[in-house]
Amino acid sequence: MLDFFRKGMGSLLAGILLTFLIFSFALWGIGDPLSTLTSNNVVEVGDDTITVNEFAQSFEMEFRQSQARFGETFTKELAVQFGFGNQVISQMADRKAFDVEARNLGLRVTDDELRDYIMSIPTFQDETGAFNRSYFEQIAAGQGYGVQQFEELMRADLVRGQFVEAIMNNIETPDISADTLTKYTTEKRVAEVLTIPASNMTAIGEATDEILTAFYDDNNPLYMAPEYRDLSYFEISANDIAATIEIDDTVAREMYESRIMSYTQEEERGFVQMLLDDMDAAEAAIADLEGGKAFEQVLSDRTGDSAEDSKFEPQTRDEFVSLYGEDAANELYSLAANGYTQPIETGFGVYIFKLGDVNAGSISTFEEVKEGLVKTLQMEQAIDRLFDIRNTIDDELAAGAPLDDIAAVINVPVKKVMNVSIEGIMPDGNASNDLPLIIDFLDVAFTLNIGDELELREGISNKFYMVDVENIMDATLKPYDEVKDQIAEDWAANRRIELATELADKITEEFSAEGSAALALSEYQDIQSSDFSVNEVTVDRANADNSVATDIHGSIFSQEVGGIQKIAAADGDGFVLIRVKERILSAEVDEEAITGTKDQIKTAMQNDMMGAFTNHLYDALPVSINTNNIQATLDLLVTPTDQ
Repeated sequence: MLDFFRKGMGSLLAGILLTFLIFSFALWGIGDPLSTLTSNNVVEVGDDTITVNEFAQSFEMEFRQSQARFGETFTKELAVQFGFGNQVISQMADRKAFDVEARNLGLRVTDDELRDYIMSIPTFQDETGAFNRSYFEQIAAGQGYGVQQFEELMRADLVRGQFVEAIMNNIETPDISADTLTKYTTEKRVAEVLTIPASNMTAIGEATDEILTAFYDDNNPLYMAPEYRDLSYFEISANDIAATIEIDDTVAREMYESRIMSYTQEEERGFVQMLLDDMDAAEAAIADLEGGKAFEQVLSDRTGDSAEDSKFEPQTRDEFVSLYGEDAANELYSLAANGYTQPIETGFGVYIFKLGDVNAGSISTFEEVKEGLVKTLQMEQAIDRLFDIRNTIDDELAAGAPLDDIAAVINVPVKKVMNVSIEGIMPDGNASNDLPLIIDFLDVAFTLNIGDELELREGISNKFYMVDVENIMDATLKPYDEVKDQIAEDWAANRRIELATELADKITEEFSAEGSAALALSEYQDIQSSDFSVNEVTVDRANADNSVATDIHGSIFSQEVGGIQKIAAADGDGFVLIRVKERILSAEVDEEAITGTKDQIKTAMQNDMMGAFTNHLYDALPVSINTNNIQATLDLLVTPTDQ
């Protein structure tokens, strides 16, 4: 039965099941603010519940995993906007619904089943395939759990696994469905592909002044000089203010002393563990050690484990306590180099630890961290000053002061940008060197009019700016003579497109006419030249090797035999005509392909079954979701760090 989990998790269904069947292995809290909610639950499932703290813990865990994949730009606020919270609560509610129903049905996992399952998981095995307790404990500790907690979580997962397997175990795919669908998915088609590049159209005619003038008149927007503006602005930033602030050593030292723990590196100790079944075996191992045998030799003789497999990297005392307890920590952290502990009895066996690598604790000196402290204090004070400056600016704006006067009051220079377009280009075609490093500066400036009310605007990284429009030079039509060469190029390009369109439409019309099914594109009289090419291709429905472009492949499999379709060329140069000549369906289908199709159909049926049963549980148990508490919890999770 447990082979469903060990071997069957390679399918699409497995991915879906794992999403909500495997419990989230991490714990984080978000503190007392959740106590302000009127109810402590976000979901009620029958007589069971999911609390706001459980939801917050799962959200934090899922978010941190996603942020590790997507990077620091994936913030909690962004995650919530993308519906991340709803996804987490949905998964938790589904898991809880299956837990409650499994309990109602009396499903259980015995200790023997759990032991056999844990020992069969490759992650917990060494290179010989044998179960390694050290690996198991390391993974449990890495997820923030003691061994017993970790076992109970896996027990719950196995119960769900039994339940899911019982629901879906008897689903079978009809042979006729698999055979028919496989023939469809393995179908091949033969098609002709005619490329008509507009750039190959040469008979465009003569571009007379009369023709070019008419083209110019019809396409005036193509030949407009852009709008230019003269702008005045000032900018202030916390970074600029911070650079002017001096920090006294006394103040910096006070901060250092208040944050001394953040500059303290705790001692870390590595170790090699020997795990024995009982105290008699442990005492025998101690006798060997006291008799002069090396720890590594006794470990191998008594447990069969190697020192490499039983070695743990240095960790803090708190980390060690979380896994082995306070008594074991007292023993390990009192050892001298190469020492070993006396037997320590736990619920999982009897341990003997040998001290390994030691990273001595240390404290960074004030001088070592002074530079960073000074920068932090400068920025904190700069942000405070920036707040005061903003209040001053608000007062000046309320009094109707112009930009120059406001800049003088807060003692910042006014800067000018002359004759600049919204793209940042000047009339001579060069980029303006007077623009500030503010992302949306020009976008904002070109929404304003002369005399608009001034406004302090926020950039990024604690930067603010104010911009005023002094002059606007409207967009104007460039004279014909100035752009005549460009007009000629544009007319020629447009004319080639017209000719390519006419030819493509003509061929499409003729090959769509009645009685044209036997015609071949390669025999069409107007394309018997090197200017155009017709290729015959044979492609399958999967197009796994990308033998033809995606848009061409889509056209081939959207037509009937004898049809023809015109699509735009991928490079924008003209058109491509696609004509399907033949469909090839295999009389006999490969058994491996049929097996693959059966698996796909079965997966789809299992997914449908799982969805339907989950909906049934929501109604029958029932499942009730408190959207107000969910939103309140998400607000509390986001606010401290992202807003």
